[in-house]
Amino acid sequence: MSDKRGDIEIIPPGEDPREDYADSGRIWISTGGGEVKFVKLGPFGALMLGLGMLFLVGLGFFFLTSLFLVLAPVAAALGVGAYLAGLVGAGPFRRLR
Repeated sequence: MSDKRGDIEIIPPGEDPREDYADSGRIWISTGGGEVKFVKLGPFGALMLGLGMLFLVGLGFFFLTSLFLVLAPVAAALGVGAYLAGLVGAGPFRRLR
């Protein structure tokens, strides 16, 4: 079997990787064994999770609207400047005569 870039090799725990993969950056070897525990949320846990997510969404809206309130006057000033430059005839959209 040829070792193509798309092939996946799983090295069982306790076995050494092959020598040609020892210095390669494409292989990842897990050394720590952890365990993942899934728990069923009760009503209080679900309420706390929902409130936490609501808080994060609220922070996102707060920062996005704050950014809009800062950038809206800047965009308006640029628009007024472009309009006045067009009236004077100094803008990039003037007619060539």
